[in-house]
Amino acid sequence: MPDLETSRLRLHALTAEEAEELDAGTLPVGWAYAPGYPMPDTQDGVGLYLRHRVRDYGFHFVVRREDDQVIGEIGFVSPPQGGAVVIGYAIVPSARRRGYATEAIGALVEWSLAQPGVDAVRAQTLPDNEASIGALLRAGFEEDEPGPNVRRFVRGRTAG
Repeated sequence: MPDLETSRLRLHALTAEEAEELDAGTLPVGWAYAPGYPMPDTQDGVGLYLRHRVRDYGFHFVVRREDDQVIGEIGFVSPPQGGAVVIGYAIVPSARRRGYATEAIGALVEWSLAQPGVDAVRAQTLPDNEASIGALLRAGFEEDEPGPNVRRFVRGRTAG
């Protein structure tokens, strides 16, 4: 997968080697990291990629282009299953409330829905995470049936 670019961000698809470093608790060299990175769930997210090792559906640094700092992450739970992919994401606290999550989500969704065999992108968040809910809605997601202790969202080829 090529790196994806938006007007303000670059989504860098980690190589297996970069992911292994991150999983081991070492930040890959060659990157500048915003304060607060890695985040509490970073190892969980990169671990999902390391289970399947399909880079196209892996783990991405969210890099702010103006200063080339890693300000967050976005990625897939797995390659497509049943025509859908599931994404997760996080932005460091110092870079929140600037639309970066929405921008990153939008780029990954557009790429995903252009892939063969992907008809929907799914995400879920805690019921009280208003910022994440707002980012998903602004990125064109619609609320799906809730699960236990989570709110679920979906964006398909015709939604959003």
